[in-house]
Amino acid sequence: MNGSQLIEPSTQLSLRFAWSPSTGIVRATYRVEVESYEPRGDRFQCKLLELVEASGIRSDSELTKEMLDRLVGQHVLVPREGLNGLVLRLKMTTLTGGLKRPYFFNDPMINDK
Repeated sequence: MNGSQLIEPSTQLSLRFAWSPSTGIVRATYRVEVESYEPRGDRFQCKLLELVEASGIRSDSELTKEMLDRLVGQHVLVPREGLNGLVLRLKMTTLTGGLKRPYFFNDPMINDK
């Protein structure tokens, strides 16, 4: 896909994230649905539909499978390269709520289908 192609709303695809808790890298793949495109920032709003795969989670880690499961149903703004297969490396605060503007969010303006 080149930069001029637009991914249509309702398209479903895989989105890959990685975090680095103290116990080592954790990777997660989600099935997402593209909801809209934001030309400013060349990014897409997506809804996480399903946790497809998770790896690297250890029993002594501060990052748990439950934290990854809780992201299902959330919305996220994703740069185009994230929809093209790039693994998006995120800070732990995206899961713990420590960001001023959360990376994952519920959007009351969007009606669930």
